[in-house]
Amino acid sequence: MFYSKRDQNITYINHFDGLLEVEGRGNLCREDADVDPEAKKNWADEYDTLSVTEGITGIGEGYLEAFPCISCLILSRSVVSVAATPELLEKMRERKVLIRGEYDTFAESFAKENRLDFLHSDIPVAEYDIEAAHEHDIVTLRFHRDGTADIHYNCFTPGSSAGSYGGGEYAKELPQDFYLGCTMEGFAGNISKHAREQILANDAIRRFLEAENRRHAKS
Repeated sequence: MFYSKRDQNITYINHFDGLLEVEGRGNLCREDADVDPEAKKNWADEYDTLSVTEGITGIGEGYLEAFPCISCLILSRSVVSVAATPELLEKMRERKVLIRGEYDTFAESFAKENRLDFLHSDIPVAEYDIEAAHEHDIVTLRFHRDGTADIHYNCFTPGSSAGSYGGGEYAKELPQDFYLGCTMEGFAGNISKHAREQILANDAIRRFLEAENRRHAKS
């Protein structure tokens, strides 16, 4: 984890799969890419995906230039502005940077206005325990650039020794246009009884289903 030297409330969570999440409140500025603990000069080059999480409202001038290797920019619903020069936008188009976020948000309009590809962001569905199996499951609705979608299960179980964890990951591919006519109850019925209450209360899934069906009706 890194912290912005300018504002210790701006934090970076780095993942081994090339994902870097930035958390905080308000606007990000160029100085927020200078971090503690002291990182090597080109530390940001190690990441190809930058996720700007809920709570951050804007990205200021010069900030994105500090991440020249990203091929995917994920913008939460709270982001309502991104400062991007014509030169930066041209470089993003050359690298085919993918913009991700929810439908009908700034993320989608930013992508459309600047001729960048857009893909709905993955949606955390639920987390639950299966006590009989001593298992903890994390379920995510994932969307892929080729137009497919799946339900991803990340399952954690006790390992064979203290401090060790087993489990595994698997994905259930969804039919094309799975969302058509799909209600919240119908979606929940296809996942797990353990996740039902969480799904029915999941506003992100509700917004997605409503938006997809509304768009299909207009097409």
